[in-house]
Amino acid sequence: MPGYDLVIDYELLNTLAKDTERLKEQLADSRLLGRSDFFHKDDLGGAFGAVNMFLLQWTGPFDNAKELLEALSQTYKFAAQKMFETDAKLAGDANAQALGWKHSLWDMNKKAYEEWKKLTGETILVHAWDKNGHEYLKQVRLADPNAKDAPAPPGPEPTDTDAHNDDFGDGTNNYNHTTHVTYDSEGHVTSSDTTIDDGPGGLTYHEHTDTGAHGSYTTTVTHTDGSKTVVEVHGNENGSGTKNVTETDKDGKTTSTSSYTGSGVNTDNPQWTNTDPDATDTDGDGKNDKSDPNGSQHSNTGVGSSV
Repeated sequence: MPGYDLVIDYELLNTLAKDTERLKEQLADSRLLGRSDFFHKDDLGGAFGAVNMFLLQWTGPFDNAKELLEALSQTYKFAAQKMFETDAKLAGDANAQALGWKHSLWDMNKKAYEEWKKLTGETILVHAWDKNGHEYLKQVRLADPNAKDAPAPPGPEPTDTDAHNDDFGDGTNNYNHTTHVTYDSEGHVTSSDTTIDDGPGGLTYHEHTDTGAHGSYTTTVTHTDGSKTVVEVHGNENGSGTKNVTETDKDGKTTSTSSYTGSGVNTDNPQWTNTDPDATDTDGDGKNDKSDPNGSQHSNTGVGSSV
């Protein structure tokens, strides 16, 4: 059976959401809706009766169409934002990874250059012979400062990546990626900051992470609708740890919280257990069990699970 790829342009979907919203507003124009009374014959002359009959028959359907367009616009917008954020998260991770490779190469070149510079300033005592065959002692540098194959200076530390693209050259299908990463003296990441947007389309994604010891970190994600997700992880030397996730809306009001205990927090594959599942999350996996086959739809006793 042949396979098929489904490709959805979320920028176009976001534009469609805006167009649908504008159409809704046009339907809500006071010339069609919102009149408190009918037209008087002095306004329209002999046609006032027909116009009033039109308004009587179509005000309800237009009002219903407005509500349907509002729902459709929100659906388009939600889908576009979620698909954009999925792409943005992947792009941000790719930016940070590529920057990490560049930094590793820079760090290797930096150490080679520093070691070479150190050797150019050090000498050893060696035996030598003059043209008459007489032996003598002389100082020789461990590295030649004028050698043609000497390592080049490493240049500035790579901490930023900045990409801009305009597919059509007219600003209608473009994106901007910026990522900034800071490192400690040993080359370990201490923070990263990524911003991705689609230019005038209005889709934006921002993620900032501060990294600590033993797998600890705090990540704040600002979503395109203005809401935020904050993930706080505290890791211990023995690999145990805790994780707290807080969701807030665009006005800063907390909409949800969840807490976890974990093991292997200082590894690449930590295991987390939800410590406070709610009444609709009986198996502790963070999913509403009314639609989750692994949970009980009738019990409100949380048992927790490793995720």
